[in-house]
Amino acid sequence: MKRTDIAHQVSLTLGDSIESFDMDAILDDLDEAGVTSSVDDIDSDTYWEIVRRHDTGAQAAEQAEEAHADYLRAEAAYKAATVARQIAFAKAIDAMGRGGNAVLSREVKLSAPTVKSIADRGREILASRD
Repeated sequence: MKRTDIAHQVSLTLGDSIESFDMDAILDDLDEAGVTSSVDDIDSDTYWEIVRRHDTGAQAAEQAEEAHADYLRAEAAYKAATVARQIAFAKAIDAMGRGGNAVLSREVKLSAPTVKSIADRGREILASRD
């Protein structure tokens, strides 16, 4: 049987989700497994294992899930860094005393109102921890 005939048999088993699979890779593996005339030349478990290996849709979904998990970890790290920055600004300004806001704003190259806002949030966080 020709490769196109076996491809047709595979496509029938995949139904509407055929676009999620690497058909050439499936056909290559079936050929290596000894399929010459029909997908029935091999047992069902072997056939479906070959098909699962080339489910590019499932692989893409898994990669998307991993990317989302990476994003969530990065977002958590960013939030932790933001809180640490807010607390550090508050402590630095308080330690410098009067004029500390202006000194720190020059050091970090941010406007004084921005530094004050960051430090104020840091003070709120510190107050909530006490």
